[in-house]
Amino acid sequence: MMAESNRKKSKGPDFRVYVGTSFPHRVFCEIERLAEERELAAAQVVRELFLRGLAAYQRDGKLSESFEDNTNLAIPGTAEAVEIAA
Repeated sequence: MMAESNRKKSKGPDFRVYVGTSFPHRVFCEIERLAEERELAAAQVVRELFLRGLAAYQRDGKLSESFEDNTNLAIPGTAEAVEIAA
């Protein structure tokens, strides 16, 4: 069980962390598309993606994705591809 935070910001079992962040336009558009498809607020999509990323970190202990070789990633619904160098 995790230790209770002394800086807890709510009365329930969850607490909020407000993080100002920015995304490249294509990522912002992807978040907006996901929000619309799932009838969620964009902030909720970001929260869900964060939790999914945290689960991956807990599985493999890595903060970022790693690739064995150069890989092209395509973002669904766009013509853009991003080249990732190992």
